[in-house]
Amino acid sequence: MSPFAVMSTLNIVIGILFLLGAAVFIAIGVSAAVGKLPGNSVVGLRVPEVRKHESTWVQAHRVVGPFWILTGFALALGGAFAFISHGWLWVAPVIAFVAAVVALSVGGNFGARAAALVDEAIEAQDADTADAQQAPQPQVNLDALRKAAGKADEQQGGA
Repeated sequence: MSPFAVMSTLNIVIGILFLLGAAVFIAIGVSAAVGKLPGNSVVGLRVPEVRKHESTWVQAHRVVGPFWILTGFALALGGAFAFISHGWLWVAPVIAFVAAVVALSVGGNFGARAAALVDEAIEAQDADTADAQQAPQPQVNLDALRKAAGKADEQQGGA
């Protein structure tokens, strides 16, 4: 078997794997970016804040979605180069793979931070609502208020 036959088989296998990964990341990224990625335990951010509220899930994944799309495009570019790579040209798929990993990690970091901020805002809003409901309401003696208003009217009328 010639080295070129092995190389072309390797090119095809790596190119297909890159393109499959690209398709998965682009599809999931688009779904997440438009807020349509359903809550699940298989795909998505895995931080505790994301699971607390549906709105946290949606907002965090809207942040991370474009990074997943970028990851998919980097993998697609790497796949395109993998089909034609030989010798030093293999550096291009490697660089594309590293770019995809960097985009994935930066997106995960931004998404986790967005989830923490949204969760913090929801908890602050819930705490404010609870405080407002528990605050004692001032008691007003309406009879005393009526008497005082009547006396004030009498004093103005007599003056």
